[in-house]
Amino acid sequence: MQQLTLRVIKWLSLFSLFALALLCYSMGTMSGFIALIVVGLLFEAAFWLFGARLFSRKKPNQQTSQTS
Repeated sequence: MQQLTLRVIKWLSLFSLFALALLCYSMGTMSGFIALIVVGLLFEAAFWLFGARLFSRKKPNQQTSQTS
């Protein structure tokens, strides 16, 4: 259950970064405020960096119980 919760939190944070990037881009282009576009770029960079970790092909270490 803890693994599922952690995965949901990662997906929600990734989605929120994407939504914030789009929001900053749209507000920046509508108002002509360059700082919002720069903030949008930073959110997008964070989206791609954290998204790459989320979609990595590495499997988590699973402990197997061995009986002797």
